Amino acid sequence: MKKILISTLCAALLFSLQGRAQSVSDLGTWSSVQLVKSFGAPYAMARFEHRSYDRIRSTECWFVMAGGGYNFNKWLKGDLSYEYWSIPSAGNMIQHKAVLCFTETLKRDGLALALREKYELAYNPDTQSVTNTLRTRLRGQYKVPESVFTPYVMYEIFGSLDGNGWIRSLHYAGTEISLGGGHSLDFFYMYHLFDRGGLTEACHLLGAGYNFVF
Repeated sequence: MKKILISTLCAALLFSLQGRAQSVSDLGTWSSVQLVKSFGAPYAMARFEHRSYDRIRSTECWFVMAGGGYNFNKWLKGDLSYEYWSIPSAGNMIQHKAVLCFTETLKRDGLALALREKYELAYNPDTQSVTNTLRTRLRGQYKVPESVFTPYVMYEIFGSLDGNGWIRSLHYAGTEISLGGGHSLDFFYMYHLFDRGGLTEACHLLGAGYNFVF
């Protein structure tokens, strides 16, 4: 399991980075609060996230999410949600998103490998335009025995379903910190590659999150 986890994640990261010339252009932050209420197999969820850029001096965007899902078994779950986005960095653009997501997780001896496929349908009311995006995320983590820490690495790629190809990729390293009683914190560093006018640029991001599962 450990060999599969390491080799799979390394291959994904190298494939994403290979052949792309980058210029690091910025530093930003992502901060979030997420709540998940379990009803056995079904669950409800809500999230608020704020993102900064311009050397952490300006708001890039923020969004709120509400949705629900179902745990089909120990390794597969799916959920459907709505997201409202406000994007000041793009001229105060508003987006409405419908999001369908499925996550498969394999666990063994404190190790976990999760593959998430996410489909996003985004609507811009100002331009009355619709975009379709497929996001694939691979996450590997390890629960340190007798510790509150669960370090992880994660890779996510965004692809356009409207014929525009690769959009962006996210490369994470971080850790969750259990506070007990369903409360936890999440801290990470991210290297963000994205397309800007046909050129690949990059930025550094620092993330912090609070999660409550009850």
